[in-house]
Amino acid sequence: MPDTPPPDERLTQCANLWLQVCRARGTPAPDQTLVGPFLASLPALQQSELERALLLCLNGREKHRELALVSWAAACTRPDFLIRVQGHGLGCSGPALFGAGLTLMASGWDMSARIAQLAGNPQDIAALAVLLGQPVPAPEPQPEVPVPPIKPGRLKRQGLAPVQHIFAQEETLESVFPIADDLDPGALSLPGRLQVRLLGRESAHTLEIGPHRRSASFMGVHVVTIESAHALLDASGYDWDNKLTLQLTPEEMPLATAVLMNRSASARFGRDGAERGKFAELRHQENGLVLVTGQGSAVHAVPVKAGALYYLLSLFCRGMARGLPGSSVAEVLALMEAASR
Repeated sequence: MPDTPPPDERLTQCANLWLQVCRARGTPAPDQTLVGPFLASLPALQQSELERALLLCLNGREKHRELALVSWAAACTRPDFLIRVQGHGLGCSGPALFGAGLTLMASGWDMSARIAQLAGNPQDIAALAVLLGQPVPAPEPQPEVPVPPIKPGRLKRQGLAPVQHIFAQEETLESVFPIADDLDPGALSLPGRLQVRLLGRESAHTLEIGPHRRSASFMGVHVVTIESAHALLDASGYDWDNKLTLQLTPEEMPLATAVLMNRSASARFGRDGAERGKFAELRHQENGLVLVTGQGSAVHAVPVKAGALYYLLSLFCRGMARGLPGSSVAEVLALMEAASR
């Protein structure tokens, strides 16, 4: 059997393996300045469990648990994430929080979802406190949030075709037709834009149909543009001012649609030239798929539950059909079925 490498060398190998997984699979990246101390502070059993998950991810043999474990480990290296958790009265280090999370994941917890919702779930705070060996903090007061009144019929009076949003956050889907106070009046005559917005705990994507500069060469087909942003530290929304934008090409649209139809396990699209390093990946995993975008060290990964796939598939099919006279979503689906035989 090969000799076991010295502890310091093994930690370096694990850190390099982690970086390879982030580049190859689009998993959330750990804090590069703290990943070494984080790994060094983990008990040997937890080090081995993380290393095993990373190897499975790198070889494409991972299941949902391994992806969740790697994402959870990355979160526990980031100071802003620890500050958010500590704000609920939980004094903890990254390694201690990672260990507590492993125990809770074994009992069925989705750690990213549970941590994001700690403010409204004192029982979850208590469970973490027990595993961290701390007294249970007092419940946090919940302020009442006033709901502004909705003015009915306003969009109809303006004659505006609204932006249609479908928000997918964990298992919740919500259709929203907003009052368009901030639209340019010169744009009110434009046809309705169709969007799907996917909200995750650490990132969000907005996908919207629009023309591509080469769409005329592909029978007028429209494409999907993806905008991605990280969650703000105070959990008040997403940093859309520093968003990442990537537009699919007409050739990539059918490949992405094939993944949504479960005809392909995954599809990854990269960019060269001025957009060098940008990528988007659709990849199936348990209970749905994950949409990942990134450039350099900035990676945006949002899991999509199975129920939300319907809306993504509808968006992509409408984009392929738009611009084709007399074409329909049904025709696009039939062509996709025929092409995949």
